[in-house]
Amino acid sequence: MKKFFVTGVAAAALCGVPALAADVPVKVPVYKAIDPGFSWTGWYGGVNVGVGISQTHGNTPGTVGSVDRSGAGFAGGVQGGYNWQFDPRWVAGIEGDIGYLGVDRSFPDWADVSNLFGVKTEWYGTIRGRLGYTNGPSLFYVTSGAAFVNVKNNNDGNVSGTQASKSETTTGWTVGGGIETMLGGNWSAKAEYLYIDAGSQDVFNPNLTATGLTMHFDNRFHVFRYGLNYKLGGPGMVVRVMPSYTWTGFYVGVNAGAGLSQDHADTNGVFLGLGAVDIAGSGFTGGVQGGYNWQFNPNWVAGIETDIGYLGIDRSRQNWNDSRAFGVKTDWYGTIRGRLGYSTGPALLYVTGGAAFVNVKNNFDEIAVTQASKSETATGWTVGGGIEAALAQNWTAKTEYLYIDAGSQDVFNPVIGGGSTTHFNNRFHVFRFGLNYKFGDPWGKAPVVAKY
Repeated sequence: MKKFFVTGVAAAALCGVPALAADVPVKVPVYKAIDPGFSWTGWYGGVNVGVGISQTHGNTPGTVGSVDRSGAGFAGGVQGGYNWQFDPRWVAGIEGDIGYLGVDRSFPDWADVSNLFGVKTEWYGTIRGRLGYTNGPSLFYVTSGAAFVNVKNNNDGNVSGTQASKSETTTGWTVGGGIETMLGGNWSAKAEYLYIDAGSQDVFNPNLTATGLTMHFDNRFHVFRYGLNYKLGGPGMVVRVMPSYTWTGFYVGVNAGAGLSQDHADTNGVFLGLGAVDIAGSGFTGGVQGGYNWQFNPNWVAGIETDIGYLGIDRSRQNWNDSRAFGVKTDWYGTIRGRLGYSTGPALLYVTGGAAFVNVKNNFDEIAVTQASKSETATGWTVGGGIEAALAQNWTAKTEYLYIDAGSQDVFNPVIGGGSTTHFNNRFHVFRFGLNYKFGDPWGKAPVVAKY
């Protein structure tokens, strides 16, 4: 999964300057686009917090099957960089960051409890270029560059004295995008997604077999984070006249992005009842959304949003070193959520949460003998957040993250161990970019003086 979607369109605002004179013809008010009056050029520094998800896949040359390790943990750090606004609507820049990445996922393999595989990270950093389109107070950008991750993979026997691991700072690459919006004075906030390919590691354990055992790990990570930046030197925004903006009203739109499964399965039966598996799948997600916002205070917005779309996760794999297979497949998902956000004017920083619905299928197979699966529309819950910013006239764009808990399923296979049940916990992460159309006129006709 290396395709990501970043949407950008041109932005304009209207204001009027009526003029009246006695005993002479009345001049009709004219509303015209205002010079942005914003500058992104300059050095900046800041902090960020968010979530990191591992999608580590392992296999042993000459041995059937594979292992997944899908862990999640806190991510947080600092960043700094330089922007150059080389055109009124275009910004290029470079950014570096370093921070903590708290993924730690290790447990015994299903039906092979003497083998314990895992992944652990301590810190990560990136050096990236950025290219963005600005409508003035907001920057819609894509980013890419080099990534560095301190990662440890372990290939252990679940017995004292047979542990083996490899820890190193790997060099890889990253790609992503986000939205950054000015808050006031020298401050700005951003919501950003990064996909990180941290390369591979081979871990050899001489004690697991007569000749030893090598596990090959491919380490991939996803990071969604919120950042706060301070621009050095002059402020990004100056005293200017701009039309007011209201978020109140109905809207509809589309979205596209990436979905990840963080499924975990274990066997409840007495046969082969130890150990577990992760199912770390990924796929394209896209759909439609609609909702209503109510700006009950100049700086606060509440609303409700519903969405439905395609969730293309399809991951079924043969378990490491045996003939069983585990899998998860999703076709569609939807949510009904409340939103609460802080408005800077033409940008909204929000949190969201509510009900989620996922059409999910889990399989627990004895390969070439008996396939067993269960498919249902699961009801669960979701929580997340993002940034939405005005683009032009009635259009807005957003960057958003959702965590979805879709409950669990029990799948019974009558031939494995004379009958065995596997319990699946279905968890998903969605990173998406959206484009909304707001009904009515969000831009106020009366200009207001905004000092930043």
